[in-house]
Amino acid sequence: MKNKIILLLFSTAFVTVSCEKPFLELDPQSTATANNFYKTTADITNAVTAAYAPLKGATMYHTNFTIMSELRSDNVEDQNPGAVAGRLFNIDRFLAGSDNTIFSESWLALYNGIARCNNTLAHLDVVTDARLRNQYEGEMRFLRALHYFNLVRFWGDVPLVLEPITTGEAKSIRRSPVKDVYTAIEDDLTKAASLLPATYTSVDKGRATAGAAKGLLGKVYLTEKKYQQAVTVLKELLPVGSNPYQYTLLPNIAEVFSVSNKLNAEVLFAVHYEKSISGQGHGVAEYTNRPIIDSNLLNAYEATDTRRDMLNTQPLDANTALIKKNYDTFDPTFRTLGNDYIILRYADVLLMYAEALNELAYSSDANSEQFAMLNAVRTRAKASLYTPAQLNSQQAFRDAVLHERRLELPFENSRWFDLIRTNTAEEALQNSALTKITIQPSQYLYPIPQSQIELIRDPSVLPQNPGY
Repeated sequence: MKNKIILLLFSTAFVTVSCEKPFLELDPQSTATANNFYKTTADITNAVTAAYAPLKGATMYHTNFTIMSELRSDNVEDQNPGAVAGRLFNIDRFLAGSDNTIFSESWLALYNGIARCNNTLAHLDVVTDARLRNQYEGEMRFLRALHYFNLVRFWGDVPLVLEPITTGEAKSIRRSPVKDVYTAIEDDLTKAASLLPATYTSVDKGRATAGAAKGLLGKVYLTEKKYQQAVTVLKELLPVGSNPYQYTLLPNIAEVFSVSNKLNAEVLFAVHYEKSISGQGHGVAEYTNRPIIDSNLLNAYEATDTRRDMLNTQPLDANTALIKKNYDTFDPTFRTLGNDYIILRYADVLLMYAEALNELAYSSDANSEQFAMLNAVRTRAKASLYTPAQLNSQQAFRDAVLHERRLELPFENSRWFDLIRTNTAEEALQNSALTKITIQPSQYLYPIPQSQIELIRDPSVLPQNPGY
């Protein structure tokens, strides 16, 4: 409870962002903040807790990231061009320009989160307990890596800032190449995995763990097509040998998302909400309320597949019906919801592991690890198991994993990134039962927010992405 109260205080008072300021200018980002705040271990403890706060807002996982990933993909679409000045519709239909405020909100929120991590990392020397100092460093490196992973996937080359900077310095930092950003992400996650504990006591559940760092690093390697590295790190999360992790597939997919079973054994990392605490719940997220889902996706589930029901809606009130994967009831006092937003879970790890193994070498052995991992996910879903006769080539197995990821992970901000990573976005958007859209490779990335372009006013420092 103490940590949750601290998070509330700091999410409203510690750092705020204005759209009129540079991408890393914070308020208060001042001499007083740096010199007067980070004085004691308690100050750092509060700052670490506050660094989780940006994840909870509508400008990240609760709303904007769903718009920028799920809505952008072939899973769901917007059919209301008049709502909110068309901002959502235009993202869905690949019409959005650099002036779309969803882009600027998310850009600023991500750099806000990075600045919190950088400021805290720069003052860790005040923590005298070595174990606690290592944990805090690991948490900040994990969060910073997560923010940069989202930035680089949404925008490509981005300013890479790994220490506190002034407003003036922010205006002169050029976009770093994608490969340099990924190097920084890998370094942060590798270090975080070595510093963080495997588990916490109940009071600290929800913080980043070594397993979360390794799982995210595996996804980073897979995105970079570093398949051997992905296999190596993801295998460390499997229940073999002296593995300290206790991740497992829950017997029923509904249990994974149940609000009475949050932070369960399948969850590596999630954005944690508490609706009964003022400011710690959330509203109804976009596209979980009666979403318009691609019928090809809905029809792809076998009759026995328990995952299909998770996309059915359940009434919340007279105006709202949420998909079951994101369902909760309103807190009677604050009228907020408290279901967590899962960023990484064990089923994703198994599918990533199967994919990476197949990319290294296809196996026709039904007992091979890659078939075992893929079929473990299908077994839990009560779907029929794949055989080597069905998946008789590397490409067939590759297609099956991508398909399985779509069935397993809808509305978990995975589909758009999977399509980009596998270079199948153009085909998928043409094959959708929703509005068919023709896109160009330049539209794999979003435009740099126009507010940032106008603020920097130097294309050699912050150039716009091609095509915008």
